[in-house]
Amino acid sequence: MINKNLAYGLLGIFIYSLYVRKKEKVNVYYVNRLPRNYNGLIIPLVGVFIKESERENKALLDHELIHWNQYQREGLIMLPKYILNNLKNGYDKNSYEVEARFNESEYCKYNYTECIRSGASNTAYNPNFRM
Repeated sequence: MINKNLAYGLLGIFIYSLYVRKKEKVNVYYVNRLPRNYNGLIIPLVGVFIKESERENKALLDHELIHWNQYQREGLIMLPKYILNNLKNGYDKNSYEVEARFNESEYCKYNYTECIRSGASNTAYNPNFRM
């Protein structure tokens, strides 16, 4: 049996996520470091995080905004779906990631890690990406 407080907490998070995900304006934060040498990421309910060194990188921001739009479309259920997709297909072939790579070549859409590390990506160059 699920704990009542946990159930109320999850319900509150779900309701709050419905409110937040419909916001027209997304908060964009520029930070010095991100986990796993990522250049950008989203945290649902909070906003988009971009490395300070990528502040002028519109292609990267566009990529992360696609992820934000995915979250707005699906809500918090996106998180477990993203994780399962990653486990099943791997990061490079994760359908959420492929969708966000709309401005990449067909090759880089499905071989993103290699393209980011080699500089072939339109989004960013990072030889230490995902290490």
